[in-house]
Amino acid sequence: MKKSVLVLKRVATFAIVFVLLASLFVTILSAKAANNITVKGVDIIYTNPGEDCSTQITISWHAKSARSQLMYTTKNDPNYVYGRTISVLGKYDDTSFTKYDVAAFYKCYAELKDLEPDTEYIYKIRCEDFISSQFTFKTAGASEFTFGYMSDIHAIPYDNLELGMTAVKKMQTVQTLLNQAEKVNNTKLAFVMTTGDETWRGSQYSNWLEWSKTQYTSALQDYLWLSCAGNHEYYTQTTSSVWNYYPDKYASNTSAIYSDPEYFYNTYFNSVKQVPKNGPKGVESCYYTLYNNILFICIDSMQAKEYKHMDEIKAWFGDVVKKNEGKYQYIIAYQHYPWYDFVTGTIEHAQYWSEVFDQYGVDLALSGHMHGYLRTKSLFGGKATTEEGKGTVYVVSPQIGDRPKVISGYTNKELFAYRESTKEWPDYSAMSTISVNSEGLTYKLIDVQGKVRDTFTIPARRALAITDEKRNDVINSLTLSSSSNSIVCDFKSSLSVYVEKIKLEVGGKSAEALPSADRVGYVKVNGLSDNTLNNAKVTITFIDGTTYEETVGVVTTNVLGLIDNLKAISKDGKMQISFDVSNEKSYEYKLYLNGELKATSANKLFELNLNEVDFDTKYSLEVFDNSKLIFHKDFYYNVYGDVNLDGVVNRDDAGSLIEKLLAGYNFNAGAIKLLDNNGDGIVDIGDAFKILAFAENKVEHIVYKTYEVTFVGFDNKTLSKVEVIEGGTATAPQAPVVDGYTFAGWSISYTNVTSNLIVRAVYEAN
Repeated sequence: MKKSVLVLKRVATFAIVFVLLASLFVTILSAKAANNITVKGVDIIYTNPGEDCSTQITISWHAKSARSQLMYTTKNDPNYVYGRTISVLGKYDDTSFTKYDVAAFYKCYAELKDLEPDTEYIYKIRCEDFISSQFTFKTAGASEFTFGYMSDIHAIPYDNLELGMTAVKKMQTVQTLLNQAEKVNNTKLAFVMTTGDETWRGSQYSNWLEWSKTQYTSALQDYLWLSCAGNHEYYTQTTSSVWNYYPDKYASNTSAIYSDPEYFYNTYFNSVKQVPKNGPKGVESCYYTLYNNILFICIDSMQAKEYKHMDEIKAWFGDVVKKNEGKYQYIIAYQHYPWYDFVTGTIEHAQYWSEVFDQYGVDLALSGHMHGYLRTKSLFGGKATTEEGKGTVYVVSPQIGDRPKVISGYTNKELFAYRESTKEWPDYSAMSTISVNSEGLTYKLIDVQGKVRDTFTIPARRALAITDEKRNDVINSLTLSSSSNSIVCDFKSSLSVYVEKIKLEVGGKSAEALPSADRVGYVKVNGLSDNTLNNAKVTITFIDGTTYEETVGVVTTNVLGLIDNLKAISKDGKMQISFDVSNEKSYEYKLYLNGELKATSANKLFELNLNEVDFDTKYSLEVFDNSKLIFHKDFYYNVYGDVNLDGVVNRDDAGSLIEKLLAGYNFNAGAIKLLDNNGDGIVDIGDAFKILAFAENKVEHIVYKTYEVTFVGFDNKTLSKVEVIEGGTATAPQAPVVDGYTFAGWSISYTNVTSNLIVRAVYEAN
């Protein structure tokens, strides 16, 4: 809402009524605002973005005591068996909330790093004997996702201070909108963004506490929350009327308030949230974050305009865009103050930013404040444009549940695509969703009844950015499996947008697919001989022209799921090769070390002297049935970080790794798998430090990963997706009945999972 003082000169009667209402408002507020709030064990918990949301998230909370603990794990570990615990020493704060709701607390936060991309996490916070309810978030990484966007909620614990909606109904409306947004899009929202005014008065602690009342909404509990400071996050409550936000002492000189830290600063916002500290110097509430292929840049419009920091923030904006070039496909800027005045249709903050947005190619600019909905056409140079690769769409979001405004100015058909008052909408409320893929952004405005009131698409102007992490995601998800006369190479179909071409070559035959165009995640070679060891060569060409090649031995066989739980383990001074066999037939087993035959046995266990192997030895197991080769598998040592093969991880392993690094050792694929404990794709000094930290009990897990096991049916449709802790076993779904075929088994083993897998249902014709 605009800060200009309401003009009360036209109708004397209205003036008298308004003054009486204002007096009543102040009387009610004075009686209710003098709360002395006791913070319970843990409260006001926010899941905040990190600088790169694929691996970094920050959790902030208030605690009653100095020390509290954050416990977190992946969603598929509901009992926190493999969870991590971080002990946090909070900073005591008894100065931020002192005049209106008196509250003292310990401000706590934990910066989570090295998270797994595209993964759901859960967490709880403990302080003394109090344990919070469970919160959840999902890291970035999916190539397609949908997020929510809302503004001007004005959470407040009192009724009758806003027009049209009680305090409880307001929070319930937030939840209703979130539910409708997910129903309309048929997906869970990746996160929620607000463009400010989450509270009625940032100075009132009770306003922030409204968001913790999960009986009305679980918004903060269920989502990562991208917050933007609005004018209401700055407001104190020493006002003489509902509409006059300036204290009486500035009545004759309102501009003086901007230099008075007692009244105009961002302590309230910063005391409850912990956004990335990458904004311009001195303006902590401006920040940026990367969420998959989008660069989000948050502008604190109060700091830009009211505090006169516009020039510094503009310069920072440009630096952020240039610094992150190559990491994003879209740029979305957001702030609270409106780009255009919803009521009059005149230009507002777009006049300060349009040249900057034109220069750096901002795709979408989001805002709020005006309590109505406005969307421009794609604008460049202040005019509508249809030129490919140019233009920014500016949006002003409607509010949640109160004070709908009506249009009283002109409608500029040359600039505006859609403008409508929310006065006739149910509950005066709506929120938006933005669906993202490599082709564009699809925007939907959704009301509380689930009606889509506006929708539009912004085509992509940049090529999809492919990072090293994305490349590794594709490579790590490769799965080779076979049936009697064919071999299939699979990878996660959600990553298909990053792969221009995939080619599979086996025994003089080849096949290729165009995943980014056809949205496929596999390629298949048919017409091969049964029970034959084949060198299957996979070549991936990524969308940026880079390539990856890998050759793996694969046996074409009807025997499915024969070998399970294949491991190389150092035990009792020996290297033990162990495995499980799914039936009682007699087989012949052959073990190879780095491609050379080492031993032949009819037993299910091989033991080797440790001086015969090293930490990066490649083992190969072959299984024969009546001289026919029916199984072949390459694998490596299984104890992560055990460089010297003594079966335990200690300081000696860190020393051994440092020696090899100094000697310029060439680490092969097995060594990287064993030693790359921080997941950056290489073996370096950081991995040695991780080994040492684990040995010294500084970290709980030397490797902490989850993998996705995808079960695919007869028609190439996904049956289920299961997240599995490293070394765990997936639960297979019921294989569908297919007319004319009999289910023969699953294409590969899904026990002792150490990578992403695609497991296919194999059928035999009747």
